[in-house]
Amino acid sequence: MYDIFQLSEPNIVYKLKNIECSTVPGFSANASCHIRAINWNKAVAEMDVYLLRPLYNITIRFQILKKDYSNKFQPFLVDVVINMCDALSRRSFIPYGLIILKIARTFSNFNHSCPYRGHLMARGAYLNESYLPNVFPLGFYKFNITIMENYITPPSAHVGGIIWYVQAMHAIQPKKKTNRDRGFSGGQQREQN
Repeated sequence: MYDIFQLSEPNIVYKLKNIECSTVPGFSANASCHIRAINWNKAVAEMDVYLLRPLYNITIRFQILKKDYSNKFQPFLVDVVINMCDALSRRSFIPYGLIILKIARTFSNFNHSCPYRGHLMARGAYLNESYLPNVFPLGFYKFNITIMENYITPPSAHVGGIIWYVQAMHAIQPKKKTNRDRGFSGGQQREQN
């Protein structure tokens, strides 16, 4: 018997295609970001940065952009400013802030209340499809995270940024092995007793 959700919802995965990190010299140093391919459906991010000054009130601007038919990224549904210190201390329940927090707590040492200082890192980070409330249309997306300090009194100081390039795609299923893949040629067959 077929599951109705399986018929209406194809298996969509969000594969990390590229990552970019930027820093501001006064706030951080030794930033490195790279991705590591796991399989056809999954790549993970490895990120490191050393904070030179403590961050007491971290705010991020989270934007999602989608690549259109002219091969340019255009704004897509989400452009929010989130005070991460409030989200970490459970004083803010902005949905996209909670998604970012869930990813950060799972894969990094960004998991305690503010202030933050020293080495921040993420290992094996990826966008799990269960974290998102909806299934995005197939295509290429740019998840832009701009990190700022001192949200309460403007102007905010720019600390750095992270950009994830993600492809929403159907999961690639592994091919079944045929006799040719197992080492049998067309004329040979196994003897069965």
